Amino acid sequence: MSAPPDQASISVVIPTFNDVGRIGDALASVVEQTLAPDEIVVADDGSEDATEQFVHDFAATRAGGVVVRYVRLPSRSGDAAARNAGIAAASGEWIAICDSDDVWAPTKLERQIGFIEQWGGNRRIALLGTHGYNMNDAKKVISPAIMGPTSEEQYEAIRRRGGLFFVIHSSVLFSRADWEALGGYSTSEYGAANEFDLFCRMAERGVVMNLPEPLVYYRKRAGSMQLDLFWDRHQNTLRLTENQRRRAAGQQPISKDEFDAKLAAAPAWRRLKRRMQGWGIFYYRLGATDMVNGRRLRGGMELLLASLMDAGRLRSGVRNAVRTRAAGASKIAR
Repeated sequence: MSAPPDQASISVVIPTFNDVGRIGDALASVVEQTLAPDEIVVADDGSEDATEQFVHDFAATRAGGVVVRYVRLPSRSGDAAARNAGIAAASGEWIAICDSDDVWAPTKLERQIGFIEQWGGNRRIALLGTHGYNMNDAKKVISPAIMGPTSEEQYEAIRRRGGLFFVIHSSVLFSRADWEALGGYSTSEYGAANEFDLFCRMAERGVVMNLPEPLVYYRKRAGSMQLDLFWDRHQNTLRLTENQRRRAAGQQPISKDEFDAKLAAAPAWRRLKRRMQGWGIFYYRLGATDMVNGRRLRGGMELLLASLMDAGRLRSGVRNAVRTRAAGASKIAR
């Protein structure tokens, strides 16, 4: 394992773009950690709003002794490039990522570091995330956010079958040394699915898993990258899924051009089905986001479109919503 966490420094990297109305929540949740990080690096991907001034004002008046640094990319380069720039500018041996529209629970870093300190698995931990809550733009919790492996056994099972590793991006903690060894986030290979690519590459170096505690609040909102870059993310996730399966089978990865040609060569009915499933996912996410943010008429129409494109997607969403109400997740995020 890397150096003991209690002897190592922690840098929190917050990538952002035109998010001055939300980044204050993220910054406040980081400086209020029960285990304070050594620094926060805000990596601005060319914002055109007042983000830079806001960060400087926060650092001067609200940082509570935590060093807050601001790095600005010369032009809009994408989220992967912003994260890489932030990590490159950071000094910590441990890197934690928090997107500028998300929020941490107060004990998030303390619980993760404590878990790593006590780890006794067969392989070292390469990347540790956590569970969390989904919240709307007003920070009202709407559902649990539970995904990915929570044990070394589950991690090994995913590797054997060639699956993807799902982690809430704003929950991840990993060593700078591993990031450097992997060459950082890829800015080209898997496009908007670059974080899934990093998680899968991290899994080749050690255990990738989640602490099964809700320590992050993930904001569901219009204008998020999950929606704006949906098709890029969707197509690249499909190819990454294919290549993970190929890796597990001892086969060479398939390039983007080869993958596109393979999809194009499929029978017309299969291409249509795949496209409809994609639209079903898109309209479900769009509709659900609008619904939880009070745009019920528009959200209802979008969910109707989702059901027409892929009825199974809507049924799955309804089942999850029922489980959420049964769990009583209705509190307001801090």
